Amino acid sequence: AYLERQCGRRVDRESIRATRHPRFAELVEAQSVLPGVREYLADARRLGLKLGVASSSSCKWVTGHLGRLGLAGYFDSVKSADDVTHAKPDPELYRAVLDAMGLPAHRTIAFEDSPNGVLAAKRAGVFCVAVPNAVTRQLGFDGAGLRLDSLAEVPLEKLLSEVGAVRSGRKP
Repeated sequence: AYLERQCGRRVDRESIRATRHPRFAELVEAQSVLPGVREYLADARRLGLKLGVASSSSCKWVTGHLGRLGLAGYFDSVKSADDVTHAKPDPELYRAVLDAMGLPAHRTIAFEDSPNGVLAAKRAGVFCVAVPNAVTRQLGFDGAGLRLDSLAEVPLEKLLSEVGAVRSGRKP
């Protein structure tokens, strides 16, 4: 509708959708794991940490991509929009993951790439590290406890130490 208003003429929406959906799927399939993610997952396992996913996407989307990327086996709990009544910024997804893993919010850390995700984590009482992606990089992440450009810039154990310092009121 926006494009039609801008162009001043009708647009063949079905033709655009027919082209866009396969191209979008192709681009998503070409995506690889972001820098630092595999190292964080391996280090978390080595340290005996529980890992969960709280995603506003569908279960099919989340589990499909975790499987495609070889990451599914790292997670103790995966919750998606299909598992809750309200998605982010509502904290319900985070609470569902915390409940499934038997963890209190104050002992956990969330990694989020969107402002809605940061807000959901904060509302659930979870310390949040913002790690914006290429699309969200220009958005505000004011509610995050820390912000990183990439997980590759700080090793997990150092990040855990920094989060501990922030939580206790010390500067990292």
